[in-house]
Amino acid sequence: MVYRLVEFDHWDEALPRATEAFRGSHSLMILAALVLIYLNFSAEAIKWQRLVNRIEPTGYPKALAGVLTSLAMAVTTPGRIGDFVTRGMILEPKNRFAGSGHTFLCILAQMVVTVALGLLGAAFYLPSHWEFLRGETQNLNIPILIAAGIGLLLITLFFVLDQLTGLLQNFKWLKKIYPFLIAVEGVSVKDKTFLLILSILKFFTYIGQYYLLLLFFGVSLEFWSGMAAISLIYMIMHFLLVPTIGDLGVRGSLSILILEPFTTDVPAIVFATFAAWIINIMLPSLIGLLMLKRIRFETVREEAPEKT
Repeated sequence: MVYRLVEFDHWDEALPRATEAFRGSHSLMILAALVLIYLNFSAEAIKWQRLVNRIEPTGYPKALAGVLTSLAMAVTTPGRIGDFVTRGMILEPKNRFAGSGHTFLCILAQMVVTVALGLLGAAFYLPSHWEFLRGETQNLNIPILIAAGIGLLLITLFFVLDQLTGLLQNFKWLKKIYPFLIAVEGVSVKDKTFLLILSILKFFTYIGQYYLLLLFFGVSLEFWSGMAAISLIYMIMHFLLVPTIGDLGVRGSLSILILEPFTTDVPAIVFATFAAWIINIMLPSLIGLLMLKRIRFETVREEAPEKT
C-alpha cells in the first residue's frame, strides 16, 4: 500500500498543471485553500486558549504561537506526541504540566470528532465503492445507524471524562501526573461543548481544503461523495502512528486507494496530497520552528531543604 513517491514518474507534470490551473477558473480553489490554513490553526488556538485561560491569562497570539511551535516538534514524532509535550512550554514553568493536560483534551476532542465524522463518511463511502459491499448500495440505513451510534458513544465518553480521571487519581504511583489529571478534570460541560464545536469546524476546514485542492488539480468530485471519501482518509490517517514528516507516502497511497473509484488521474491525487501536506504541515512547522527560538525552555526547580 505504501506509495513510493521517490519513484513517481509524473513530478515533472506538477508545475505545468498548477500553472495551467492558475490561469483557469480553478485559481480561486487554491486561494480558498490557503485561507482555510488560517481558519484551521485559529480554531485549534482558540480551543487551547479557552482552556489555558483557566490557569494563566493567554491571548490569541500567544495561543497561536503555542500551536505552531508544538507542530514544529510534532512533525518528527509518531502520533504527533511532540504536540502534546511542547505546546505547554510557552506557558509559565509552573503551569506547563497543566497546560499539557489541556493540550491532551484539545487533541482528544479532535480525535472524537475525526472518528465520529470519519465513520459517518465510511458509512456512505464503503457500501457504494467496495466490491464486497456493493450489494448494500440501496440501503445505507444500517451503516449510518452504526456510525452514528459509535459517534454518540465517543461523545458521551468525552463528557464523562472527569469520572475516569477521578478514578486514576486513586493510584498513588500516578502521583506525578496529578496536575495533568486535575487540569483535565476541571473542564466544564460548557467548555467541552465548545471544544467539540471548534473541533467540528477544524475538521471541515481541512477536509474542505483537500477537496478544493483536488478540484484545483482537475479531479472532478461530487461534493458529498468527495467529502465522505476524504473524511474516511483522515480518519484512517489519524490511527497510523507514522511521524508526520514521513507520512506523505502513506497519505498519498491511502488517497489513491480511497479516491480511485472517482478518478483515474493518479498524478492529480498525488499533487493535491502533496500540496495539502506542504501548506498544512510543512509551512506552519517552519513558522513554528522560527518561533521556538523565542521561547525559553525553563524547568521548575524545587529548592533543596535547608540543613539544620
